[in-house]
This record gives sequence, C-alpha cells and structure tokens, in this order.
Amino acid sequence: MRLELSMAHGIGRLVVVDGRGREIAFAEQPYRYAIEGRAGAIGFRDDGMASAMTEDEDLIEASGSFCASGVTFRQVMARVGEGWRETIELNNPGDETVTMDWIDFGFGAELRGRGHWRLCAVPFRVGLDGGIHDYSARQLMDGEGRNAVYADPSRDNPPLKERGLRSEAWAWGDGETGIVIVKYNDKQIEYAMAESICDEGGCQALRFGGAGFAYYGEPSGAQALEPGGTFRFGDTYYFPYSGGHECANALYRSFLEERGHTHAPDYDPPIHWNVLYDIGWHHSDEEKLRQHYHLPALLAEAAKAKECGCELLYLDPGWEVAEGLTLWDESRLGTVSSLVIELDEQYGLKLGFRTILRAYKQHWPEAWLVKDASGQSVRTEKLEATWGYSFWEPCLSDPAYFAEKLERILAIARQGVRFVMLDEMDWRGPCHDIGHGHPVPSTPLDHVLAVYRLAREIRRSCPEALLEVHDPVSPWTTTLYAPTYFGQGKEGIGSYDENWGFEYMWNCIEDLKSGKAMSLYYYNLGCSIPLYLHVTMAADNDNALFFWWAASTVRHIGIGGRSSHPSIEIAGELAPYDRERRYADYRSAMSLYRELKAYYVRGTFHGISERVHLHTLEGKTGGVLNAFNLDEEEAELIFLVPGRLFNGNGPLPVAGAAADWKADGRVEFRVRLGPMSPVVIRVGDAVRRE
Repeated sequence: MRLELSMAHGIGRLVVVDGRGREIAFAEQPYRYAIEGRAGAIGFRDDGMASAMTEDEDLIEASGSFCASGVTFRQVMARVGEGWRETIELNNPGDETVTMDWIDFGFGAELRGRGHWRLCAVPFRVGLDGGIHDYSARQLMDGEGRNAVYADPSRDNPPLKERGLRSEAWAWGDGETGIVIVKYNDKQIEYAMAESICDEGGCQALRFGGAGFAYYGEPSGAQALEPGGTFRFGDTYYFPYSGGHECANALYRSFLEERGHTHAPDYDPPIHWNVLYDIGWHHSDEEKLRQHYHLPALLAEAAKAKECGCELLYLDPGWEVAEGLTLWDESRLGTVSSLVIELDEQYGLKLGFRTILRAYKQHWPEAWLVKDASGQSVRTEKLEATWGYSFWEPCLSDPAYFAEKLERILAIARQGVRFVMLDEMDWRGPCHDIGHGHPVPSTPLDHVLAVYRLAREIRRSCPEALLEVHDPVSPWTTTLYAPTYFGQGKEGIGSYDENWGFEYMWNCIEDLKSGKAMSLYYYNLGCSIPLYLHVTMAADNDNALFFWWAASTVRHIGIGGRSSHPSIEIAGELAPYDRERRYADYRSAMSLYRELKAYYVRGTFHGISERVHLHTLEGKTGGVLNAFNLDEEEAELIFLVPGRLFNGNGPLPVAGAAADWKADGRVEFRVRLGPMSPVVIRVGDAVRRE
C-alpha cells in the first residue's frame, strides 16, 4: 500500500493505492495557507497560496508569501517509505515584528459523501477525562468535536489560541483503509491539528496536517517573528494503513519507538509499596508528621511491602521538613543512608521518593518566586480561595533557585535512591521577573524545558535511578499539555524514563466504571513509553479488578493501603470490606504478577479489545491474556485471538480459560467471570512460569 501525493494547481491531493489497485482519496481540495495577526501595530488576515512549485515523484517544494504581512513560507514534501514527510518554514523579511494569533496550513477533504468515514485521535481515542475523540464525518460537519482543557482558577491561564481539534496523531479513513497524520516536534510543544472548515452553508470540509496553534499558542516559537526571523514547524508525517484504529495506533507506536521513545530492552522497574495510603497525608503539619510519619512507621510499611513481594519502598509526601523544601527530616527518620541500608538488609527493598516544586511553607527567598505582572509573588490569595491552603511557587527557570533545588534533590538521591518522581511541578502561569533569565513574560515551554533540564541533571548524577516526570503544565487529570514523547528517552534522546499514569490512584474503580481509565488501554495501543501508577487496595474491589487493570496497562506499578488512612480516601466513604482478606488477595495477586512480570513490564501490548489485552515477550511462545468483565452481572467472555501473535505453531498449553485452536489460525477463548472481575490466562511458555 502506497500513499500518492500531488500539489498541482494548488490542489493537495492525497491518494492511497491499496493492494487491490483501488485508489482512495483522502484529500482533494486546495491546500490551505492562512495566517492572522499583527505586523507591528497593524492587524491582518492573509489567505495565501503557493506562487512557486516544483514537483517530482518523491519531492515537492512550494513557496509563497502573504501580501498583508509580508511573511513568506517554504514547504517541502518528501517521500518517506510508503508515506510523506511535510516541513513548513515561515520567514519575516520585513522590518517589523510579526505577531501570529492564528496559523492554518493543511490539506482539505470534502466531508459530504463520506458518511462512514471517521477521524480518530491517536493514541488517546479515550482521553484522560473519559471523553471520546473519535468522530464521524457527520459529527465533524455538525461541529461536535471538542478538546479537553485543564483550567485552574488559582493560576493565570492565557487565552486559548486553538481553533481546531488537537492530537499527537490522527487516523483518517473509511474503516478499512486510512492514513495516519503524525506531528512530531521534540524541540517545541506541537500537535497535529484538525479543523472543520465552515462557511454560511455549514461545515463542509476537514482541514488536517500542515501546522496550527494548540492550547495557549503552541508551538510558542511561532507566535512572534522578529525582523529577519525564521520559524520551522515540527515535521508532519502521512502514512497509509489498513485495518482498524488498532493498526493506526500500532503504526504510531512504532514511529515513536524508532525515535527512541520507549523503554530499555532490559527494563525491569521495581514494584513499589507506597507508604502514603496507610500513613496518610498530613500536609506539612509538623505535629501530625511527628505523630504518624516516623522511622518505626516506615519500617512497618516496609514489612508489608516485603510480605506482598514489593521491591521498593516509595515515599510520597511526608519525608520532608515541609512539602517542597526538599530537606530530609532526620529528626523523624534518621539519615537517608541508614534507611537505605536497613531497607536493603532487613527487607530486601530499595528506596524511592517524590519531589515537588512548590513549597507549602514560606521558605525560599522572595527573589526566587514566580512574579505576576505587578511584580508580586504568586502565592496565597487565589490558592487559599481555591484549595483552602497556600503555597509558594519558585520559578524553576531562575538559575539560583534551580541550582539549590538540584543540590537538595541530589543530596538525597545520591545515597542509593532508585526512583525519583517529579510531581506538582505544573505551571502556575507566566513569570514576569526579569532577573530569572527567561523571556518576560515566561511561557509554558520555558517552564517545561526547565523541568526536563532538572530531570536530566538528576539522571546524570544518579544514572541508576528511574525518573518519572508528571506533565509540567496541566496537572494530569483531564489532559496532557506536552505530548507523551516530549522529553522522554534515554540519555541523548530525552531526560526521563516514565510518564505518570494520569492520577487513577484515588478512586480507581469509579475511574474504570466511568470510562476514564480506558485511556490507559489506548495509551498502550499507541505508545510503549512506560507509565508509572500506584493504587490503593482499599479503593479496589474484592476481585482485585483494578490491580489487574493497572498490571495490564501500566508497565511500572505500585500498591499500598492495607489499613487505609482516612486522609487519602479521596473516593469518599469506602464500601465495607474485609481488610485482611483484601490484603491476602493482593498478596496472592502479587505472587502471580511477579511470576509474569517480564510480560507486563517489557512485553509487547496487543489490544484484542478494550476488555481483552495480550502481552507477548520476545523469545517466548504464547503470552499472557488479561480479560475483564466490567459489568455488574456475571458473564461468559468469548473472544478470538490471531494465533500468529503467540509466536508458536499449533495448539499451545493454556491455563485460565478454555481454548479452541481453529483451522483458520485463530484461537477462541471462553471463560465465565463474575461481576466486575478479571482473569489472567496464560498461554505457552507463560503456563510453565519460567
């Protein structure tokens, strides 16, 4: 299958020639070139077109200019395998700065007559908030698409500049054949934009590819072109595919892996026990910390961790003198090195901890704090009104603060720590302090790059520690601001190892019922970058449903919550349950998980369906299937799996379900499950539990 492209006479024509010689057009309208903004103090809206064009079989070059602003553009389309790579560059040859409020480059597809066509987000068909981003042509014509946006009333949120739908990639097709439109930019935050183009007659066309603004005007480097300035957008890739959206996601996953955005071949993250769930969250209250968060309490948690087969004791809030100060409280906990030694020798555990940016007690010099437009520190009033407590927000771009923060983190991490989480570093709005070394006002990208620079320095000093970094702008509950791959990868490619598992750590069963946690499934279809997530058994059910959902969709897991402290029961009053039975059931689940751990942490994820997942491992025949009954009634699950996925010929041993190896190469599995229940089905080598 091959994607053909023509730009003759301004028409951007994208056509797939499939294996049967059938031609399917995915774009057939004039390619759109449009910008809007100000040249100096004069506003403009320019609709342009290419004035020069060279075209051959594998390379198309176009150039042109916008009359009102004087901005010029250069566009290059180059053959890449069976698809194409698009590069767009803007230049300002004039004497005045050109400010961009809107940019719209892209192919156009007629929506009428495409009733069964769909535009589906990749990888987040289901977003973090549970929203479904999979649109029919009719929905696009009716303007029903939407973006998830995080808006924090306690911070200054710039106005949104996006006019279309955003995704890392899009699958556009007729259900059998399609193209994946990928935007990739590892220097600036940038998304693949898709927009319904409307006029007096309604929305008749879909614009996709090219370039456009997302969120607060990302890529921010395109917002202003200084005289003589040039900006190059991230590359857009167009690849053909056949099959459903699973095939489109697999293509995107391979695309990211080829660029190093994945896990190491020997990736083997330690299973965590999170002390937060039983010790509680005491919000820098010195008296409560001395009462609840002390060395004997940590060692009691270590005993639970050892019983459950965990491999690392993870310290969430509580280990600091006060949250955000990054000062280990020796008066309660002893030294870091002594704890590391005792955990290793007595419990066979490693140590990990969470560090945050903001401080919940006034501590840092005023000069290091984020400043608003009036020069006042960003603290107290809005935060107190919104959250009921205050915190002080240092500016990570400030070199003096950055150096001190890094030194404090390393003073702890260098003592044998094996995991560091960078949490609560979400952007608090623009900083206006001219002494911090960033543009004034600062941008979300300035902050994002500072967070990843901090991660990079921690990694260089502590290469044996895994690093997880939360999204540095949006607090990970409704949407991501930075693409999943941005800043991730080994040394030389990225700054950190793992992404956060989207906060499904509090009310996990409800997150699964509501559909929000389905985003974990779609993440895995389109991305093999590890997620990290810990869950409390107290908010799970008696079948360990969410434990196995997390095990199947999160490569690095943690657990906790044998007794459950009321301060972390965000889900509200828990349904009555037998705590000791739940604890015993989790120990049993952990025993099986540890035997199969390699399949989960570094295996290949195959989405058979939303409720059936297959994990295979290189060099092994068979695999591990996780199937889920997410309904409130008992059900028999019957599903088919292509036999080729098991890397072996003929019938293989199966444990956990009935299996029928059919003549057409597929395997039919049957299993009866109780309400809200999981099952682990082992096939081939996984049965032998090597």
